Amino acid sequence: MPQPRRKCIRLSPDAYKIPGQPFSITLCVADRRPVFGDPALAREAVDLLIASSSECGVALHAYCVMPDHIHVLCSLNGDTGVVEFVRLLKGRLATALRRLGVTGHLWQRSFHDRAVRREENLFKVIQYILHNPVRAGLVEDWQLYPFSGSPYLDR
Repeated sequence: MPQPRRKCIRLSPDAYKIPGQPFSITLCVADRRPVFGDPALAREAVDLLIASSSECGVALHAYCVMPDHIHVLCSLNGDTGVVEFVRLLKGRLATALRRLGVTGHLWQRSFHDRAVRREENLFKVIQYILHNPVRAGLVEDWQLYPFSGSPYLDR
């Protein structure tokens, strides 16, 4: 009996390369293991995220490294598409975390993404991402969470 085909959850490849199009992306750790609950690993993830986005020409609007997943709000400024950026980031994070002692498969297959519509308020999406640690009960004030940020908001 043939295996059922996986449902394609991606937009058309061209949709991921529209300059200036903001995307809300979530990368989940395999089995929802709280790998980034270790502050050193969470800091490594933040540093690699910022460096990779800069290198790829991806504008980073907001990010939040949670214990078992990472939220990113970004848009394209260069030739790198969202899929290529996520592939690069996941690979670099997996390599760095293995070097720091993390074993086993790191990421869930693929990633969740949503193109932010023009009529949506980008600031509301940024607030949603930055308030994730508050909703999860990790901190009482989003400004106290050390593994999130946005160039649009001061702490």
